[in-house]
Amino acid sequence: MVQLTRAILQRLAEEKAADAELLFANRRWSNAYYLFGYAVEIGLKAVAARRFQQDTIPDRRLVNALYTHKLKELAEIAGLADALQAERERDRVFDAHWIAVLGWSEEARYDTNHEDEARALRNAVTSPDHGVMRWLRQYW
Repeated sequence: MVQLTRAILQRLAEEKAADAELLFANRRWSNAYYLFGYAVEIGLKAVAARRFQQDTIPDRRLVNALYTHKLKELAEIAGLADALQAERERDRVFDAHWIAVLGWSEEARYDTNHEDEARALRNAVTSPDHGVMRWLRQYW
C-alpha cells in the first residue's frame, strides 16, 4: 500500500491540475472539469496531512473524516477555515473562485460538462493571482 505523504499529495495535486490543463486544451471539457476539482481536493488533503505527527497514532475521527470528497469539509479538517474566511473577505475574486470550486463534487465524473463550466472551474483553480491552488500552496 502506498503511503500518501504530504509531498506525494502535493505532487498529485499539481499533476491533476496539469493533466486537467491538457484535457482542457484538447476540448475534453468534462474530464478537465473533474480533474480541476480533484486537484483542489488532493491539495486540501496535502494541507491536512500537516496535522499528523510522526510516531503518533492519529485521532480516528480525523483519519475517517479525510476520506470525504466535500471540499468545504476538507478545508475545515485541514485547519484552513479561518484563513479561508479571511482570504474570501480580503479578495472578492478569490471568493467567487472558491464558490465556483464548491460547486464541484466527485460525482462530476459522471457528468457531461461544457466548455463554459470547465473554463469557469479552470479559472477558479488556476488563476495566478486569485486561484484556489495558488492560495493552497502557501499552506503546504
